Amino acid sequence: MLNRALTKAKSVAIGGHIRPDGDCVGSCMGLYLYIKNNYSNVDVDLYLEDIPESFKKFFAHTNEILHEIQEKKYDLFIALDCADSN
Repeated sequence: MLNRALTKAKSVAIGGHIRPDGDCVGSCMGLYLYIKNNYSNVDVDLYLEDIPESFKKFFAHTNEILHEIQEKKYDLFIALDCADSN
């Protein structure tokens, strides 16, 4: 299902919960890099609050995380590591 959605999308945004912990950063970075490496035609952005410095040595490409919403329309938004539906 995800691959089908990514095949149709030209632009994707990924986001996680506030005060992102290791699970959140890991799942978001993993999907972000998966899309970048496997769907080169998809423009993908990752939005998270600032992450702890200690995480930056474990996760590659954290310098690409966006902290402010871009004035951009996305075809698909993926929310990861969010336990509450509210």
